Amino acid sequence: MKTCDLLVVGGGIVGLTLAREWLIRNPGSRVVVLEKEANSVAHGTGRNSGVVHSGIYYAENSLRAKLCVDGSQQMIDYAIEKKLWIDRCGKLLVPPTENALESIDLLVNRGKINGVEIRKLGRDEALELEPRVNMELEQALYVPSTSVVNPKEVAESVYNDVIASQGTVLYETKALSINAKYGIVQTRRGAFEAGLIVNAAGLFADQVAKDAGLETRYSFQPFKGKYWRHRDPGFQMRRLVYPVPDLNLPFLGVHSAHNARGDVFFGPSSTPVIGRENYRGFQGIEWRDGLRLSLSLAWKLIRNTNGLRTLAMREARLLSLKGVCDEVSRLVRGVRSTDLEPSFAKVGIRSQIFDPKAQRLVNDFVLVEDGRVVHILNAISPAFTASFAFAKHIIDQHGK
Repeated sequence: MKTCDLLVVGGGIVGLTLAREWLIRNPGSRVVVLEKEANSVAHGTGRNSGVVHSGIYYAENSLRAKLCVDGSQQMIDYAIEKKLWIDRCGKLLVPPTENALESIDLLVNRGKINGVEIRKLGRDEALELEPRVNMELEQALYVPSTSVVNPKEVAESVYNDVIASQGTVLYETKALSINAKYGIVQTRRGAFEAGLIVNAAGLFADQVAKDAGLETRYSFQPFKGKYWRHRDPGFQMRRLVYPVPDLNLPFLGVHSAHNARGDVFFGPSSTPVIGRENYRGFQGIEWRDGLRLSLSLAWKLIRNTNGLRTLAMREARLLSLKGVCDEVSRLVRGVRSTDLEPSFAKVGIRSQIFDPKAQRLVNDFVLVEDGRVVHILNAISPAFTASFAFAKHIIDQHGK
């Protein structure tokens, strides 16, 4: 049996930063990362928008707020140190309707509590920052610290850090079983005994936890996020533009994004799905899991849990390019439906858990310790932004 000090199940950005941080603190220790795919960017990490979020949305004292604010600065510092591409563009938040004006003061207050710079702007100030913004109402918010990186580039750099520190990343290697009491993980490459095991399996974290013998009250409810790309390479934007969100719904709404080439994207949708890797058509749906998710989703829609029926009705508008364009036009001027095309490479699945006791989607990161295993459940946005801080937090709390 092979032995190691730390074994991480899941080789996305959260798993890689964990391995990196452990090796920084414990040079020469034995660290193994298991990843069932052939690389680290097949799912959430590689399909991420790359937005480095500021932390204005999350409730005071939540783990999301703390780790996002800390992680945002650490991600920015890392990109600068490693000379990776980063656009420190800032973000405008525009109220799409008068009802959204009610959320502005709440977001400003959350930003101040969480230690994030955020300020109110008038029409002229907003247009000076981003000439394409649609300012039908007189107020907007600006968050200067929000940035954009290339998530695949960041993941590759962190992977290289792990390898340079003598860590091991085993691709196409699935954790077949976990004995939490003795810290033993079975794989097709043999068994590993670890002093600490961290379940960072993202979309499959709940299944890995169940296979490890952990029983929780939570269930899993994935959501698909689709993006649409602007066809014209000359269509450029200086800033990210987001709606002031409806805080009664669990998602931020359709917004802009861009990459190092200057491509502009709009999205994501937030469509409930019945497959953990259901990126297109009926691909990625496992029938038993899909049946269970279907029944659970139907019950939530009937009860309008967390406004999911309301969300589903809103999402129905995004089934047509005209509907997408109507949503985009609330924020950005000069976009026609013929300008947009689906971006299949950016379709992502949100790793979301549901609390049946509270009858709500869980809106914070969840960490559960069981024996030698720490399970990261509900690694929802902004897990990418928070990843460096997430690694420090877990090792501070559970490392030796």
